[in-house]
Amino acid sequence: MDTQDFIKTVNKLRLENKGKWYTFAGVVNDKSVVIKAYGTWLQVFKVDGLIVPTVSDISIKDFKEILGNSVN
Repeated sequence: MDTQDFIKTVNKLRLENKGKWYTFAGVVNDKSVVIKAYGTWLQVFKVDGLIVPTVSDISIKDFKEILGNSVN
């Protein structure tokens, strides 16, 4: 999966699971990615086993930017 498909997939999961937790596990740009999130809060976000630092209550623009920058 490439970066743009990854962002679209995770954002779609967010929209389909309003008020619920959602997860993602897959390979993006040859990197292993694991996410556990609620809305735009990426509670667990690991790329190749390394924790990506994030914050809660971020804008959708910042959410998508963090997703994209982390897998490039």
